[in-house]
Amino acid sequence: MPALQIFKQLSTRPFAGDDLQIVCLVLASYRLIQFVCLLPIIIDQVVSRMQGNDLIINGFANHCPQYFSNNAADYLVITVDDQGSGFEVTRNTFGLTFAGIAALYMVIDVAWILAVWSAACMGTPTEPMGRDEYLRPLLIFKIFAVNIFPILLLVFGVLQIAATRKDNYGCFEETPVYYPDKGAMYALFSILLVTYALELLIWPTIITNKVIRYLRGGSRLKNLGLDRNSTHSKGKRLESCLGGILKCVSVLCCNKAGGHDLKNKGELKDFASNLMEFANNDTKVDVTLSDMYVGLKMLARVQGERRVEAIRNLHKASLNKDIEETVVVDPGDYTKTSVTDRRALLITPARNRNSILTLKANDEDEGFYVVEKNVLSPSNEDDVRILKNAAHFSIYAQYIYFHVRDVATMDFGLAEDSTSFFRDIETILEDHSYSMASVGMEQTQLMHANFFNGICQTPYAILLDGSVKSVVVAVRGTSSLEDWVVDLQYVPLPLDQVGKVVGYGPALEGHHCHKGVLSRAKWLYNDIKKNRVLKRLFSDESPYRNYDLTVVGHSLGGGCAQVLSLMLRPSYPTLKCFAYEPPGCILDDKLAGECEEFITSIVRNDDLVPRITQQNLETLRDEFFDVVARMKISKIKVFQDVRVPCADEDLQRRNAGVLYPKGQASRDTPFYSQIRKFRTERAEKNKQGEVSVKLYIPGKLIHVVDAPGSETTKYVPYWANRYDFNQVVLSKSMLSDHAIPDLVSILKSIDLEEYHEHATFQTSDVTEETKYRFIGEFICCSYPHGKVPLILTLSSIIAIILSILSNQVCKFVTRTTTIVYPNGTTVPGTGVSAGLYSYALQQCINPNACDRSDAEDLEDSKYCQPYPGIVERDSNWTASNVFSALSVVFGVLGIVILSFSTCTKMKRNKWIIGCVLFLMATLSQGLQFLFLNSDLCKTWTHPITGALSIADCSLSTGGYYGVSATVLWFVSAVGCAHMTRSLG
Repeated sequence: MPALQIFKQLSTRPFAGDDLQIVCLVLASYRLIQFVCLLPIIIDQVVSRMQGNDLIINGFANHCPQYFSNNAADYLVITVDDQGSGFEVTRNTFGLTFAGIAALYMVIDVAWILAVWSAACMGTPTEPMGRDEYLRPLLIFKIFAVNIFPILLLVFGVLQIAATRKDNYGCFEETPVYYPDKGAMYALFSILLVTYALELLIWPTIITNKVIRYLRGGSRLKNLGLDRNSTHSKGKRLESCLGGILKCVSVLCCNKAGGHDLKNKGELKDFASNLMEFANNDTKVDVTLSDMYVGLKMLARVQGERRVEAIRNLHKASLNKDIEETVVVDPGDYTKTSVTDRRALLITPARNRNSILTLKANDEDEGFYVVEKNVLSPSNEDDVRILKNAAHFSIYAQYIYFHVRDVATMDFGLAEDSTSFFRDIETILEDHSYSMASVGMEQTQLMHANFFNGICQTPYAILLDGSVKSVVVAVRGTSSLEDWVVDLQYVPLPLDQVGKVVGYGPALEGHHCHKGVLSRAKWLYNDIKKNRVLKRLFSDESPYRNYDLTVVGHSLGGGCAQVLSLMLRPSYPTLKCFAYEPPGCILDDKLAGECEEFITSIVRNDDLVPRITQQNLETLRDEFFDVVARMKISKIKVFQDVRVPCADEDLQRRNAGVLYPKGQASRDTPFYSQIRKFRTERAEKNKQGEVSVKLYIPGKLIHVVDAPGSETTKYVPYWANRYDFNQVVLSKSMLSDHAIPDLVSILKSIDLEEYHEHATFQTSDVTEETKYRFIGEFICCSYPHGKVPLILTLSSIIAIILSILSNQVCKFVTRTTTIVYPNGTTVPGTGVSAGLYSYALQQCINPNACDRSDAEDLEDSKYCQPYPGIVERDSNWTASNVFSALSVVFGVLGIVILSFSTCTKMKRNKWIIGCVLFLMATLSQGLQFLFLNSDLCKTWTHPITGALSIADCSLSTGGYYGVSATVLWFVSAVGCAHMTRSLG
C-alpha cells in the first residue's frame, strides 16, 4: 500500500510493496514445480555419466546402432587405445550443462525470492520505512539480469531438440535403438521448457497492456468528447464489468446458477453507483486485497476486544454496586434509560427474571454497552404462540427452495422444463389430491406455484396447511444470479404510487422501500391477483374462507414476503408474515415500526444479511481504514498473527502488539492524508443532503442467540429491535448463521420452559486447548534457534555434495594387481581406478614410447567407461551401490528439516527426526565402503589361463569424498541431538 513504482510506466499494481510475499509464494511454488522436474533430470544425467551412457563414440550416441560399446565384450578394456583403430570418444555435455544452468538459475532466483521476502517485511502497511528503496533495485535486477536465464535455457533447449532430431536422430540411414525424445525424462524436460516460456509471457502481456492503455489514453478520448475518467464513464465501465462477471459465472455453471435473464442493460446501474459512492470516486484510497483481508481480520478482533471490555466493565460495576450506570434496559420504545441497582440480575437465572444481558454497538463511539432484553417467556401466551408459529412456518421457507419443485415434478407430473404449476381454479376447492405427503407434510396441499426466476420474477408457492388452518404464501430466497442482482439493487424507492394501487391511499406517501425487493413484491402482487388462487380460497363459497393467511420467506424471500404482506394487508387484514433472516434494508424507519402488528422477523446470532445496510457498510469501511492506519508491524506479521485463534482473555494483549492505541498512530503518512481527504469529502456530501434514506428490518424482531452456559438447550430467543443490528459483526459464523435448514432445526428445538444461564454474551472464538501460545512465524533467515542450525545446514549441504561426488566419480578406489602365472612367474598387473558404477580408462603418458603392459607408462585418462558384461557385481558391491543412494536420500530429507529450522521455530520431535535421518545417512555412507570387500578387490583366478591375480584396493578421490561426507553427516546428527537436548 500503495503499489511500488519501478519505472515511470511500470509498477507492481495490483500488489503493494508489502504484498510481494504473495509474488514470492507464487514464484516459490513455480520453482518447486521446476525443482521436481529438474531433480530427476540431474540424477539421470549423473547416473548416465557414471555409467558412461553420455559418451559419443565415433560420432554416434548410444541410441544409434553404430555406437561402439564394450558392454558386449568378453574382456575388460584397460586403455583408450584398446578400444580399436579409429576410435574417437567425446561426451554429450548438453544434459549436465542444461541442468547446471537451470540449477544456477534456481539458486539465484530462490536467493532473490528470499531477499524480496525480507525487504517486503519492512515497515507497516501505511509506513514503508525505506521498503521501496530496497525492493526497487531487486525488481530491476530481476527484470534485466535474472530473466536472462529462462531466455537462455529456452533457446538452448529448443536448439538442442532440433539438433538431436537432425539426420534421423544422428543415426542417418539406421533406425535408432530408442528415440531420445520419448520417455519420462524428455517429458520432464519439456515441462521445464514450457515453464520457462510461461515465465517470459509476462512481458508481452505487460507491453500489450501498456499499448492498449496508450491507445485508450484520456487526452485522445477527451478530444472526441469522451472522458474515461468522468464519473459517468467509470460507472458505465463498472456496471459492464460486474455484468460481465455474472455472465461468465453463468456460462461456467452451464446456466445452472441462473443468469439467462441478465441482459447487462441497467440492472446493476444503481449498485455500481452506490459502490462508487461507497468507495468515494473523487478520492482514491490505496487499498489492496491483502489490506482488506488483514484489516477485516484485525477489525474482527477489535470488535471482540470491545465486547470483552464492555463485559469487564459490567463485572467491575457489579462488584462496585454501580450496575445502574452500566446496564441499559430496552423498554421497547428504543430509548436508552438508566435503571436502578441490578446487581442481582447477574446472579439470578434468566428463568426467574425473563431477561437477558446483551451487547449493543454504541452509535456515538466505537464501543459497546450492555442492554437488558426480554427473553420470550413461557408464561406469555403471545410469546409462545409467535415462537410456535415461527417454528411451524419456517419449514415452508426452507422447502420453497427445492422440495416444492421436486414434489410437483415427481408426484404431480409437472414437466421438467415447466416454469409454473397450475390447478383448475374451478375445482381447486374440491380436489384434495395434491398433498405434500412425500416430504412429510400430509395435511398440506399445493395450490399454485411459479418456478420461473428472472430479475423481477421470483419462485413462490401458495399452499394450504390444514394442520393450523392457514393459507401459506412461501417466497424463495437468493438462489440464482438474478437474485444476487436484485439483492444489490438496495437503493430506496418511494412507495407513493404503490400505496394508491394496493389500497392504502396516501398513507404510504413519503415512505421508501428496497428497490429490488419492491420490484419483486410488485410482480408477486400482480401474479397473485392474476391467478386468482387467493381470491378463490377466501371467497364466500370456499370452505377455507376462515383460514388465516401467512406469508413467509427466507433471506431475499423474507424481504419480498415483508413487502408483499404490506401490499396484501388492505385485502387481508388478518394476514401475518414471518421473515427468516431478511435483508437489513427493506423499509424506512417509521413504516418498519408500523408493521410490527403483522410482521415478525427472526435473526440468528451474527448473521451478516440482516446487518447489511448502506450505513452499516460505511461504518465498517471507516473502522477498517482506522484499523489499517493503526497497524505498527509489517503486513506479513499481521497476517501470521490473525491466522492464530485468539481467546477472549488474550485479545487486548494480542491487539496491542499489532495496533497503535487509538489516536496515537502517525498522521504524517500518504495513507492518512488520503483518509482525511476522503472523510472531508464525505462530510461535505452529507451536508449537501446526499445521504440516502435509511432502511431497516420491518416488524417485530426475534434474535436467536447461543447460550454457552446452558446444559439443556443451545439457543435463547429474545425480543430485539431494528436498531440492535447497527453494526456488521465480523465473526466466523457470520455466513453460516444465514443457513435456513439450521434455523428451522433450532426453532423447532427451542423450549421456553428450559433453564437458561444469563451470560449469553460470554463467547470465545477458541477452546481452552487452542489458546494462544506461540505464533509459528515463517520468516526466511530469521534464525529462531540461533546460528547453530545455519552451521548444521551448511555442513550437511557440503556433505550431500561430497556424497554425490563419491558416487559419481570413477575413481573411488585405486586397484593394483600382481599376476602369478601357473609356472610361478610373477609380474606386476595393470592398475585401474574403479568407481561404484564405472572405471577410468588409462592412456599412455608418452604416446611415442609406451608399453601398455607396463603400469608405469600409463595414467588415468579423462574418460570413464561402464563395466562390461563380463564383470559381475557380487553382494558387497550391490550393497555398496544401494547404501550410497540411501545416504543421499536420508541426507536430503535431513537438509530439508534443517533449512526450515533457520526460518521457523521447530518442536523437539522435529529435531529428533532430523537426528535420526542424519544418523541413517552416516550409517549408509559408511556402509558404502563395503565396495572394498567386493570381488573386484580380492584375489581371483583367470578362468582361461589359470593365472592368479592378487588385487589390492586403496582409497582414491571418491573414497576420500565418502569419508568426508560420513564425518559431516555425523556432525549434523550430533548437532541435531544437541538441539533436541536444549529443547528438552
